[in-house]
Amino acid sequence: MRKNNAGKSKAVSYAYRLFSARPRSEKELRDRLFRKGFGRAVIYDVISLLKEKNIIDDFKFAKLWVESRMRANPRSDALLRNELRMKGVSAAVIEKVLSERETGDDSLARALAGRRLESLEKLPKEKARKKLFDFLARRGFDFDVIEDTVKETLGVK
Repeated sequence: MRKNNAGKSKAVSYAYRLFSARPRSEKELRDRLFRKGFGRAVIYDVISLLKEKNIIDDFKFAKLWVESRMRANPRSDALLRNELRMKGVSAAVIEKVLSERETGDDSLARALAGRRLESLEKLPKEKARKKLFDFLARRGFDFDVIEDTVKETLGVK
């Protein structure tokens, strides 16, 4: 029993170190603790403790993740949805967080294209269209949104 408490104490310390670097989803923490060699019972206890203390909260994590991504490198809902799914956030939480966003994919794509326009003005129209199309595609926008945005921004097909 004493050994289990020592393991739990080490696991809690490790979890706090992880959270001091950045917020994490429950799945991320569970995976990191497991890779570090902690047993399932210890992991369960640590996660329960951190949930009680409101340190683990997938909704808060997802909200912070989306805000951070939109500040640093804006991307589409589809790409954000995929990233959060990979972090182990439930579909219900993902949809709730994304529904609270103020801008949709259409307006976000137009805003990103507008910022990119200055660097494309000196290029031939077809090359500018391809570069803008590729830029928006890498950010996860679907084909229709990209086509409409490119046409609107550059006035080309």
